[in-house]
Amino acid sequence: MEWVTLAEAMARLGALGLGTAIVNVIALRLVRIDEVPGWVQVRIRWWSAHNPAFLMASAAVMVVGLVTLAATAG
Repeated sequence: MEWVTLAEAMARLGALGLGTAIVNVIALRLVRIDEVPGWVQVRIRWWSAHNPAFLMASAAVMVVGLVTLAATAG
């Protein structure tokens, strides 16, 4: 596999993860936890606890992909 293809895939995956995390932050602020079933409350609490780590990991993957693209483009 070529470095450019791998770097593009990493950049796209990171951007998709960032978009997902941002939408998740918005959704978590709009939902009232006491108005949803118990099994949904568990998932809301899990995402609330882990979303910052997911956001940072997605940003890191995107940055590595973009830096690799920039390095191979020259």
